[in-house]
Formats: sequence, structure tokens, C-alpha cells
Amino acid sequence: MAWPTTSRHARGYGTAHDKMRAHLMRTVILCEECTRQGHVAVGKIADHKVPLAQGGTGDRSNYQLLCQDCSDRKTLADKGQSARPKGGVDASGRPTDPNHPWNRR
Repeated sequence: MAWPTTSRHARGYGTAHDKMRAHLMRTVILCEECTRQGHVAVGKIADHKVPLAQGGTGDRSNYQLLCQDCSDRKTLADKGQSARPKGGVDASGRPTDPNHPWNRR
């Protein structure tokens, strides 16, 4: 669902969000998802665990600090999409997607 054409402040990403992001970057530093998986990456995105558009709140318990890759994966998952491209290739390297130009005759 696309946001209506309102400002980031009207959507809940105003001064309070900026302050929370600064707080997380000072205190948490590392991506929380990468840390859970045993990886190390610097977090830069103040992410809502439950998106505001789905009823999430702006309190600390609903925030996590994520790296760009983890944030992108979570955003896709929140939209019900997969981060993996559909199709791929078979053992010989040919695309498995029947609509791929190589498979059209």
C-alpha cells in the first residue's frame, strides 16, 4: 500500500523519529538482525518492528536498528514479497522462467 501524498511528519516520521534514530545509533550501533544471526554490520535504519501503517507505535519497544540489507528484506517481507528473484537458472545455466527471452521460440 502506498502512502498518501502527505509529509513524513504527518506519517509519523518527524522530530521524535529523528531523535529515536539518533539514540539508537548512539546506543545500539550494530544491526540488530545481523547480530541475532551472528553477523556484524553497522545499523543505519531506525525500523519499526510493526510498521506505523499497520498500527505500530513510536515507542522504543517498537524500534530496531537495521542495516540497509536487513531493512530492505524486512520491507519486502512486510509487503508479502520475497527478496529472492523468481525463476533462476537450471544446472546448465539456462533460465527456468518460461517467459525469459532465451526460452521463447
